[in-house]
Amino acid sequence: MPVDMKTVITSAFMTMVKQKGIDKITVKALIDACGISRQTFYYHFQDIMEVIEWSLEQATKSTLAKSLEADTPEEALSVLISSAVENRTLISKLLDSQKREQIEKLFVQAARIYLQELIRSRPRKVSLDYADTEVALDFWAFGITGLLFKYCAQERIDVKSLAGQICRLLPEKDEQEKNDAP
Repeated sequence: MPVDMKTVITSAFMTMVKQKGIDKITVKALIDACGISRQTFYYHFQDIMEVIEWSLEQATKSTLAKSLEADTPEEALSVLISSAVENRTLISKLLDSQKREQIEKLFVQAARIYLQELIRSRPRKVSLDYADTEVALDFWAFGITGLLFKYCAQERIDVKSLAGQICRLLPEKDEQEKNDAP
């Protein structure tokens, strides 16, 4: 079975981040940890930020796949929150870097993609035009990302309770249908 070099590189990178934070990781240190050449690294990634971006995309895909198996929106959000809680040390180390602004943008983008795909896969009868949908996705992506950052910094998190609280903020299908009625 061929080795997935992107996975090898990102796995080594994430291990290094947990140990010493992102600001102390260089491409040289990463290629040494992986036992690969500089050329191999640059064949797969342009720089360290692209490693982070690709890793976050993979995590988003995995979390989305698990969320789509959930029976309710609350269970789907619980999957997302649990994933963030499981990776809280890594998230904290990424945010405690000089690249915090770029990393926050990547997290918001990942949350937006997650929500967009969740909505596509589980359509609800909500009458929003394209522009309103885009604003709603941005609103929820920024909101959920901010909540995850806040709650992941805490010692204890009641995942089910937080998921329930977030879900109660969502418009109910019946409520939306009542608003749409003539």
